[in-house]
Amino acid sequence: MPVEMVGTPTNARCGTFLALPCYRVERNAIMSTILKWALIMLVVSLVAALFGFTGLSAASADIARILFYIFIIIFVVLLVLGLTVFRAARGP
Repeated sequence: MPVEMVGTPTNARCGTFLALPCYRVERNAIMSTILKWALIMLVVSLVAALFGFTGLSAASADIARILFYIFIIIFVVLLVLGLTVFRAARGP
């Protein structure tokens, strides 16, 4: 039973079950979007703190912190997968 994947393949091995590294573009786009929003919330927090809106500043800082932690978790998971599972699928 073939596995259906979304995205554009980037090499000739795509279409097989072990061809998951072919879809790096979508993973990178998701991670850069999360990091971008974390940085936007950090800037909003700093500007709000500069103008004395402490409640808004604290809320924005909390959102930025949560998004940054999500980014770090996704990064570490993909790093571990890239160093173990995907390397084994590619061969030595």
